[in-house]
Amino acid sequence: MNTAISEALATGLPVVATKHSGFQEQVIDGKNGYLANVGNPEDIANKLLLYISHPERWSEMSANARAHVLAHYDKKVLIEEQVRWYKKLAEARGHE
Repeated sequence: MNTAISEALATGLPVVATKHSGFQEQVIDGKNGYLANVGNPEDIANKLLLYISHPERWSEMSANARAHVLAHYDKKVLIEEQVRWYKKLAEARGHE
């Protein structure tokens, strides 16, 4: 998880990022931002142009950005997910 991306999304700022590991969990292409191919500056430029060219979508994408963070990265959600992982690891080692 990238903190800068989460912070941007939490403020309602849609993000243009690459399809780097982890970013795809945070940025939902076309919904709360855009994802470009890694190592492809032309694709990054195209995604930025796509965003800039459609101001009518900015409010919707902004709302989606904030909603995504609240649904997936809220402190309570993250703690519950971490507890599930710990339980899963303990069960795999034969402990409960």
